[in-house]
Amino acid sequence: MGDSHEGHNHGPNNLKSINSAFYIGIFLNTVFTAIEFIVGFANNSLALIADATHNLSDVASLIISLIGMRLAQKAATKLYSYKKASILASMINAVLLLFVVFTIVKEAVERFNSPPEVTGKVIIITALIGVLINTVSAYLFYKGQKDDINVKGAFLHLMVDALVSVGVVISGIVIYYTNWNIVDPIISLVIGVVILLTTWGLFKESLKLTLDGIPKDIDFNKIERMIRNEHDVLDVHHIHIWALSTKMNALTAHIVINPLTDLATIQKLKKEITTKLVHENIKHITLQIDTEGSCEDVDCS
Repeated sequence: MGDSHEGHNHGPNNLKSINSAFYIGIFLNTVFTAIEFIVGFANNSLALIADATHNLSDVASLIISLIGMRLAQKAATKLYSYKKASILASMINAVLLLFVVFTIVKEAVERFNSPPEVTGKVIIITALIGVLINTVSAYLFYKGQKDDINVKGAFLHLMVDALVSVGVVISGIVIYYTNWNIVDPIISLVIGVVILLTTWGLFKESLKLTLDGIPKDIDFNKIERMIRNEHDVLDVHHIHIWALSTKMNALTAHIVINPLTDLATIQKLKKEITTKLVHENIKHITLQIDTEGSCEDVDCS
């Protein structure tokens, strides 16, 4: 019959507070990353350099998340919607991090043959600062991550990095009391694995979203059953679900109803389906209402 387009854009409850959390988190992690790189190079600590690289991914992740939130609020033009810029940025970030992991692992393997002298005390102090900064930064996102999947990603990333910094502290303690410098490249490899595991998931999800795949938090079969089980729905087909951005999912679907259904019932049906889809984190919805048999002779895709 006709097209039904429902647009929804529900941000965090306190957008100003979340914006402040992003800016503070980006500032703290940028400053600490610079300090950690300097201290790491000055003290020949590959563990610190590896951790600094991981913290650099924090900064990139926070910036990407912030861009995603900003673009979600930006009005589309005739040529661009801007929504997928955050997904593209995630993909670039993942590829660069995979290259960094390769570099860290290569350097760590070379250091196994002749581990350089490392100042354990310096590593301990620097990494403890990292634990503090990442924990404080994560706390800033604690409330917002309950309402926004994008913010939740930033929160989890920071919490993982706090745990990684704890690992670096442990290596510093071991070196300080035993002078066993080989612990430094060992911890570097562990950190490299952590970065790889985190980045590989980001890479796969970014690639899938770039190709308009179904977001990982969406159950296609559940969505199809939910629509099909509505009282006035005879059939549903051509369901497409994809991500418009890192925080907004979209859906289009053709819904078949009885040709005698009145307009008021159709409007009520669309509203009920839309409400249920919003609760499934699908907030940009287009429903095509078809009468029984209307797609037999034409392509409704």
